[in-house]
Amino acid sequence: MEDTKGKVILSLLAGATAGIVAGLLLAPETGDKTRAGLKESAGKLGDDLNKLLKEGLNRISSLKEQAPVSAQQQSDRSAADSLLGSINTPGGFTEPDAGSIGDIDSDYDGSGGDSRHFPGYGRGL
Repeated sequence: MEDTKGKVILSLLAGATAGIVAGLLLAPETGDKTRAGLKESAGKLGDDLNKLLKEGLNRISSLKEQAPVSAQQQSDRSAADSLLGSINTPGGFTEPDAGSIGDIDSDYDGSGGDSRHFPGYGRGL
């Protein structure tokens, strides 16, 4: 059986849009009154959506507070916190020395003739 729910919803939205447009074009009110009414309706709709959003955020935060934290999650969080702490502290993360033998150009894929990929590039003479 073919899934037709999406087609039905799209048809309903298209019909509602056509009805709204026809209603606005054939309305006996003046343009100023129609625009004022639309502005008022949009303001009410915005207020309602804002209220629903706040209620939803409150429900999510209350669910987060009630959810138990597993031992694995706790250890992962503490490991991430310690890693972030070591990066943010002075001396926690150091750049490799220019004279070290480490891989200076870690993005080099082994192809190309760019001179900066030759051994010794960027090091003092």
